[in-house]
Amino acid sequence: MKKLYVLLVLIVLIATQIAILSSIYPISERGSSDASEPVTVFISKMNYASLRVKVDVTTWLDPAVLLFSNGTQIEIPASSTYTFSVVMPHNGFSFGSYNTQSRFMNLSDDHPINVEFLSNYTLNPYWELPSNEYVSSDSMYWFTVQGQANIAVMGIGAGF
Repeated sequence: MKKLYVLLVLIVLIATQIAILSSIYPISERGSSDASEPVTVFISKMNYASLRVKVDVTTWLDPAVLLFSNGTQIEIPASSTYTFSVVMPHNGFSFGSYNTQSRFMNLSDDHPINVEFLSNYTLNPYWELPSNEYVSSDSMYWFTVQGQANIAVMGIGAGF
């Protein structure tokens, strides 16, 4: 009886670990912009997921400008790196199965977090995603890089 109990506990522990590990999604995306083509970076997730990413913007020989969705602008000096974090907490639940595909995001049950780089695409501050390209169960954060820079987005999401 004791062996059966130990076996049952081990099965429950292993099944729990498999469920948790299969709900973790690492992300590592890289892009670049140049003086003639600004790049807008879209970080998106489904509401049932949480996401934390670190963004590194490294300039080359010239300074670059970051334009955030709230209208804030930051100038990054030449040959330097600006680092910031984006945290998008769990803010809902998902019932059923669906996916969202647009030029801004590509989300599905198997891929609940996403990063897209759109070249030569500058947005005005306070821009909102068109309603025909957005689902209320998704969350998105965006920023634009103007000037020569390398952009790295690295982090992890969890679909709990």
